[in-house]
Amino acid sequence: MSTNSIANHFTADESPIVRRRQLFDIVFGPLTSGFAVIALLLSFVLPCDGLGIPVCWIKSYWDVQCPGCGLTRSVTCISHFEFVKAWNYHPFGLLVYALFVANVAVLLIPKSRREKLKNSVAQCEGWLKPCYLLIVVSFLTYGCIRVLLSMTAV
Repeated sequence: MSTNSIANHFTADESPIVRRRQLFDIVFGPLTSGFAVIALLLSFVLPCDGLGIPVCWIKSYWDVQCPGCGLTRSVTCISHFEFVKAWNYHPFGLLVYALFVANVAVLLIPKSRREKLKNSVAQCEGWLKPCYLLIVVSFLTYGCIRVLLSMTAV
């Protein structure tokens, strides 16, 4: 197939280059929003100190804390107004909780407002994406340091 026939194969809306997902769709997508609703509802009924059942396969298998260990208990503690305990379980729990609440709020606003919000976020993606990436890298760095510290403490 020649280059011209490849170019003619795609319409104006289609291109051989895959478009990246917008930040709004990543943070407030249906899967994320559904998870946020379920997590927040469960956080009000689960006990702050967990169920006593190990759920982290990394901790069970290697006996080290994974980057996300304590997030569920942290979110649950916030729902029970135990903020210091939440911080001690996982400092990123406060941010995760805020994102969950924001997801629920976005689900509850009318579709026209949601589209306006999506457009506003799209206009600010130039500085929002680096902030998002900084948060993700910070979470992973914190998690890696935590894994290394738990490995040396054993």
